[in-house]
Amino acid sequence: MKKNRVRLYGGIVLAAILVGIFTLLLPFQSVGYWLSDAFLMREKPVDNRIKIIGIDEKSLQEMGPFAEWTRQDAADLLNAFEEGYEPAVVAFDINYFGVRDEAGDEAFVRAAERMPNVVAASYLNFSTKMLRDEHGDWEVDTMYVEQIERPYDALNQVVHHGFTNVVQDQDNYIRRSMLSMDDENGELEYSFAYETYRVYQTSQGALPTVPETNEQGIYGFDYTAEPGMYEVYSYVDVVNGVYDPKLFADSIVMVGAYAAAMMDQYLAPIARGTVVNGVEIQANHVNALLSERTYQEMPGYFNALLTGLAAAVYLVIISRLGTVASAVSGVLILGVTAGGAWVLYGNGVYWRFWNLLLVTAVFILLRIFAGYMKEVVNKRRILGVFRQYIAPQVVEELAKDKDFQNELGGITKDVAVLFVDIRGFTSMSEKLQPEAVVDVLNHYLEAVTAAIFKNEGMLDKFIGDAVMAVYNAPLSVDNYVAKAVQTGRDIIQSVRQLNDGLREKYGIEIKCGVGVHCGKAVIGNIGCTYRMDYTAIGDTVNTAERLESKAPGGSVYLSGQVYEQLSDIYTATQVGELDLKGKADKIMVYQMEVEDESDSHG
Repeated sequence: MKKNRVRLYGGIVLAAILVGIFTLLLPFQSVGYWLSDAFLMREKPVDNRIKIIGIDEKSLQEMGPFAEWTRQDAADLLNAFEEGYEPAVVAFDINYFGVRDEAGDEAFVRAAERMPNVVAASYLNFSTKMLRDEHGDWEVDTMYVEQIERPYDALNQVVHHGFTNVVQDQDNYIRRSMLSMDDENGELEYSFAYETYRVYQTSQGALPTVPETNEQGIYGFDYTAEPGMYEVYSYVDVVNGVYDPKLFADSIVMVGAYAAAMMDQYLAPIARGTVVNGVEIQANHVNALLSERTYQEMPGYFNALLTGLAAAVYLVIISRLGTVASAVSGVLILGVTAGGAWVLYGNGVYWRFWNLLLVTAVFILLRIFAGYMKEVVNKRRILGVFRQYIAPQVVEELAKDKDFQNELGGITKDVAVLFVDIRGFTSMSEKLQPEAVVDVLNHYLEAVTAAIFKNEGMLDKFIGDAVMAVYNAPLSVDNYVAKAVQTGRDIIQSVRQLNDGLREKYGIEIKCGVGVHCGKAVIGNIGCTYRMDYTAIGDTVNTAERLESKAPGGSVYLSGQVYEQLSDIYTATQVGELDLKGKADKIMVYQMEVEDESDSHG
């Protein structure tokens, strides 16, 4: 027992370690991200301080291809905002690198100077470089910022700027962002969204919150809305004064591409399967910063440890509980896992919980499958045992009955019990060679078994040359008392036919007596842990055996209870009340003589 327990818990520990390694390797990323997005990403009310001005198809049709625009077009947009109702921040998600035309560049600078705050886009150019770490050892830096491209010099002096580089996960969706990077001169550059947020907070006299980042300076942000839920205004309509300038007062105006030809579209988890304009992703990012809905991923080693421990706990549970209880507990673990992921996400922790969901789901399915296979194997084993002493047609019925094995613990049931025994078997055995005795006995037992099975009885046991049969167990049988009596008649007739061959072969003949009684008996597996038999016990069995011992050869003794039920079917002679061994009271007995014709009922 102790050795088995050690093996069990050793296996659980090994499985937990493997699950932890499995989690640490983070397989099934795409499926996991899809599950997390579906569960965690929910639409929320958008912050009405954020407004988007889109360079849409209409703008391109009226103002020409964007590649032909000058910085004067940007100046016209800023000049369209009415003095006294300027936005708090105007953030251009557009690159204004290098000098284009002097007049347009200067116009944009003058317009930006008149605005409270303008944020323009910068861009990080990365390269790989060998650097020395703090210990003086060489290491490869694949995220070395070789250059930061910023707005042209004159504009750079009057605007804020932030880099628009995106962080794409393995499935190409954008869920995270870099907070800041140092350029080649050690100057700090914030991301475009954070710079926009920082400038806005400062303009309102509030301190910006710095999101917690990992070692690479990366954090995640929660999305607010699907495409089209933010207020979006056509660039050309704003320039032409179509909208009331007061709409933009004190707001965060974000300007970016909305025309497909400008190819500024990405995948966002809030709208899986559809592309989202880059400026809307920036708007969602700023919205998350304003609402302080940023997060950090749970460390991989801690996730692996948590998943491994949870798997170990569940394995202990399923090793102690049945299939249904194990499945229910597994579903509870799935629910707790999903709920825990939701709570953690709301508190700024992104848990890659899908590995634990997957492992638990697999364990549930394996436990159900194992339970099913155990039931199948157990049922086959039981049916295999029953096939040795039950009629084939009864076994087939047992196989169809899903609950039959629940009765194997022992129940009280009305049954009929038949005993049969050869008269003078001992003296006959002394006259024959052992091989002949075995041959005679085998033919006799085969005839008896055939008669029992023919009448849907259960062959309970062989006791030397005696045989015990039970009717109405393990399945209920119609007219089971009559079938027990008919079995007795068939046995007597079969033995008579058998004697024709025995006289010719060995010069002998056999006679047997049969006893049949009916009543209640305990039916079930009787025995100990290493030896059990499905049998019937009780006074009904004892009475049937005593009746058989009194029956003359070639006849069937019936108890009064049996004959009362069958007197309209069979004819029997009253023997009278007999003393039976072990019985305090006498019992009325009837003798049934059996004719040679098996179908005669007297």
